[in-house]
Amino acid sequence: MPMVSHVRLVYLLASVAALLSLPDRSLAQFLDINVGPYQFSVSADSFAVANTVGIYIGASTNQLAFRLVGVQSYAGAPNFVIVGAASGTAPTNIAIGLNPNVVAYMAPGTYQVAVNFAPPGQSAPPYAGPVVELFVMPPPPAVTSVVSGASLQPAISPGEVVSIFGANLGTPPVTAQYDDTGRYPSALGNTSVTFNGTSASLLYVSTVQINAVVPFEVAGQKNVDIVVTHDSQASPTFSMAIADTSPAIFTDTQNGKGQGAILNAGPGALSPGAPNGPENPAPKGSAVSIFATGGGLFTVQVGVSSPIVQDGFISLTASAPFAAPVSLAIGGQSAHVLYAGAAPYAVPGMIQVNAVVPNGIGSGPQPVVLTIGNNNNASQQVTVAVK
Repeated sequence: MPMVSHVRLVYLLASVAALLSLPDRSLAQFLDINVGPYQFSVSADSFAVANTVGIYIGASTNQLAFRLVGVQSYAGAPNFVIVGAASGTAPTNIAIGLNPNVVAYMAPGTYQVAVNFAPPGQSAPPYAGPVVELFVMPPPPAVTSVVSGASLQPAISPGEVVSIFGANLGTPPVTAQYDDTGRYPSALGNTSVTFNGTSASLLYVSTVQINAVVPFEVAGQKNVDIVVTHDSQASPTFSMAIADTSPAIFTDTQNGKGQGAILNAGPGALSPGAPNGPENPAPKGSAVSIFATGGGLFTVQVGVSSPIVQDGFISLTASAPFAAPVSLAIGGQSAHVLYAGAAPYAVPGMIQVNAVVPNGIGSGPQPVVLTIGNNNNASQQVTVAVK
């Protein structure tokens, strides 16, 4: 009676490269495949190097041609292997490797596929080939820092776009898309994040970074406990202080400093135009649109604070103003603010400030300081190019 050969693989997500191992040699069995007048024997007792294991294909007659019939999955497992040859002549070794484009996204568990071989023109019985068994064992995620997604400084507030850095936070990079209701997901790449127990909307997930939006529900609290859960494993709690506001302007270099993510005024009334920069400075007296985060809560009416913008839902139109007062300085002079609120078609954590460049300032890169409530972004040293 044929015996099924198992090649046992262990995929450990903690390692940069997958760690693979074979069982003890006593567990390496042989498989006899009866196909027509020929008999194949496949042994798992060959070699294991890096992401690859090898199987030995023997035959009752030397120089027996064979071909790969296909890979069959057990219990709906994805095909996570790459077979080193579609055909060959026995006896020989065939390498079987992990497919990183599949394995990296697999949830924890045990998976099996059968790799079937047969002589040309012949078929093989279902699941007759060597069984490759994969164990996916992820380590728990770990958070090392949480910072503003714009300034990369450890100052956060309700509704802010933040970047969470650490290890084993998620799958290889996945960028979120909002659904038909305009809502960003609270789970992405088998990863979720909570702030004091409230789920955050996720914008981007990778193994070492998550971009998320702090829930408005944490408003009024002094500290937050942040927990990242990936593949059902939770990180140790990461605690940090939270402020009512923490304004920060996004920058072109994405390092929190220098030229701001700013658009010059377009042809229409206050409509965004071309990106501002040294080659396209804004004329004095013209309007610019500045993109930032960390504005805190919005308000329905004077004196009434409420998170009226729902967590994770994009803003289709101009929203209510911020609960805290907003002011802007360009080149050391006060700039007239035309609008300050959620940026259209972006999560509420992404805010837009339209303002007029003061006439009495110098040309070239000029500092931009955004103040919301009692906090500002002066330490960022963000600039706008002025003509």
